[in-house]
Amino acid sequence: MDLPGSPVDGGGGVPVPDSKLPVRYELPFGDNPYLPSEARSEFSGFLQPSEIPTAAYCGHCHSDVHAQWRQSGHANSFRAPWYVKNVGELGETRGVPYTRHCEGCHNPAALFTGALTTKSSVARPNDEDGVTCMVCHSIKQVTSTKGIGSYVLGRPAVMVDAAGKPVSGMPSDVEILTHLDRHKAAVMQPLYKTSEFCAACHKAAIPQMVNDYKWLRTFSTYDEWQQSSWSKETPLSFYKKPEAVGCQGCHMVREASSDVAAKAGMTASHRWVGANTAVPAQYGFDEQAKRVVEFLKKDQMEVDIFGLTVERGGKTTAGLVAPLGSKAFTVLPGDWVRVDVVVRNKGIGHTLIPELRDFYESWLDFEVKDDGGRTIYRSGGLDSLHKVDPKARSYGLRIVSSDGKSIDHHEVWKTRTKAYDATVLPGKSDVVRYRFQIPLESKGMTVSAAVRYRRFRREFTDWVFGDKPEASDRFPTVTLASGSLHIDAGVNEAKGEVLPAGLTEVLRWNNYGIGMLDRLQFAEAVEAFHQVLKLDPKYQPGYVNVAVGEYSRGRYDEALRWLDRGLQMDPADARAMYFKGLCLRWQTHFDEAIAVLEPVAKQYPRFRQVHQELGYVYMVRRRFPEAKAEYEAVLKIDPDDPVAHRWLGPVLAALGDAKGAAAESKMAAATGNDTSAGWLAQRFWREHLDIASEAMPGHTHSPGNERDDADVHKVLNLQNPPSYIWVDHY
Repeated sequence: MDLPGSPVDGGGGVPVPDSKLPVRYELPFGDNPYLPSEARSEFSGFLQPSEIPTAAYCGHCHSDVHAQWRQSGHANSFRAPWYVKNVGELGETRGVPYTRHCEGCHNPAALFTGALTTKSSVARPNDEDGVTCMVCHSIKQVTSTKGIGSYVLGRPAVMVDAAGKPVSGMPSDVEILTHLDRHKAAVMQPLYKTSEFCAACHKAAIPQMVNDYKWLRTFSTYDEWQQSSWSKETPLSFYKKPEAVGCQGCHMVREASSDVAAKAGMTASHRWVGANTAVPAQYGFDEQAKRVVEFLKKDQMEVDIFGLTVERGGKTTAGLVAPLGSKAFTVLPGDWVRVDVVVRNKGIGHTLIPELRDFYESWLDFEVKDDGGRTIYRSGGLDSLHKVDPKARSYGLRIVSSDGKSIDHHEVWKTRTKAYDATVLPGKSDVVRYRFQIPLESKGMTVSAAVRYRRFRREFTDWVFGDKPEASDRFPTVTLASGSLHIDAGVNEAKGEVLPAGLTEVLRWNNYGIGMLDRLQFAEAVEAFHQVLKLDPKYQPGYVNVAVGEYSRGRYDEALRWLDRGLQMDPADARAMYFKGLCLRWQTHFDEAIAVLEPVAKQYPRFRQVHQELGYVYMVRRRFPEAKAEYEAVLKIDPDDPVAHRWLGPVLAALGDAKGAAAESKMAAATGNDTSAGWLAQRFWREHLDIASEAMPGHTHSPGNERDDADVHKVLNLQNPPSYIWVDHY
């Protein structure tokens, strides 16, 4: 890259502006000075640090907003010790230029002033401010939804002149107040109110240039939202939202303020309250801590102790008793009981946990206590070193390095595969099963379950801070949702609705069925949805849900029968039409499938799965121009979609575009899975049976997990690495 007045030197670098020493700016990734970040700029070269108005400058007018921002994750995105430790490790092991991959989102000021090169002497006055005001308010464009900083930064300016040209520097209050319209024109854009604006950083991947291996997706919070009912861009959700709610609708709610930007005494919150409990604890931001905990507990998750089965004398007595509270049952001392707990993501527009599940931590804490307070069984407690029970149901991610070892310090550039990844998607449910024996002397017991969350895993915080294992947790553990149920040793009469308040039997069965789909136990899911229809034959989604279960186990004729019943009740149901198209496609009725799927694509133009399916069917029917258009529609939604890249190559080849086909073939290889990585996961599972057990969809927790360990050994002793068929029924 040639900077104005600074020719590229023979060493492949460019002089850094404002350097006091003859430091050369390293360009190991080509001429683009910002790679491996996806960030770009409207200007040539680098900014002077003094060209970026400080947050303090903005704060002397916007005092309320500045105070909110100061306590947010954005303001502390660089200086937080856990980030400094992690990015420092990347710089030490791979080199400072590699940190640009992170800093495009965590410290854009350092990236755009040319500070991210070895032995840089560029001043860094904005390090304490992380994502400072003039980072977001200088972004002019989001280039795509690839993430990793996929935005274009304009030259920072808090005003434009009469011709609309940015005015550099820090104008006086008088100038700004005299021309508020020019101030607003400089710092506000409709783009800032979109979820795509947030996607620029709240989606990420590790490119091959960073890990010397291959492109790997690290997190996709934007995609999770975009494919949920919160976006209103997909019909696949089990529950429908009345209107679209973007990122800002949850994380920038309007609150009372005396700020000069307030309208009717309200401004959009710049706290970005979410799940970051670490920043307020680290810096003593009590108000932020209070807001975060309130937010996390505000009806986001739901726990339903749904059903149980009783085993007496080696035989199940009466099948599944559910929903608990509405059905009578009998348990006796000495019986083995299996309890089914439903954990539902009720109010989060993305997964539990979003983003960095490898070192954030959430889990289900399940406990059975007798009436005397003695613990009969527990899964999910903390040990004396504050570590979570390794056999607990964990909502997290385990990443594995090339030597088959667990990566515990978020060194994502070392990742080769995932050995475990569990979460609860928006509007979805997770069914967790526990099996325990009732003591002979028991007269009754209380069963409780709670979803816990903390930032971070102890292995990570101990590494960051050098804490001794026995030290207290630095950051709080928050209970997101909980439920409990008392069981008598003997006859338990029906008590009406139990947990949680407000749930009907219809919804309880429906949530259970949704969770059983994820456990790949399709027959039980279908039975749950039949129970829904017995309770409410007018519940139209129930017919479609039965069909989804039948489709998932390959019974297409049966699925079509139930879909037609659902469509009789609601002929415009795009979800039912989509699954009807899938059934017809698998039955090779391609033209009929096209006729059903095309209206769905028109109704939901950003529904990526319908474009994928239409692209494939068009390709099979040799309608290549139409197939090309469908796959290109997918890539506009997600430029890294592996399905679209996989099939667009052959389509372009059929159209005679050899160059385009070769490019798509390369992208397909980059974004597709490395099947050989399954061996690494298997090796890891052999050494960590607790994680291997959790990775099995049919897992039941029990004392010692003796049954599951035996089942896991059977799978691991197969000649080939275990694989799961994750049916795309969402």
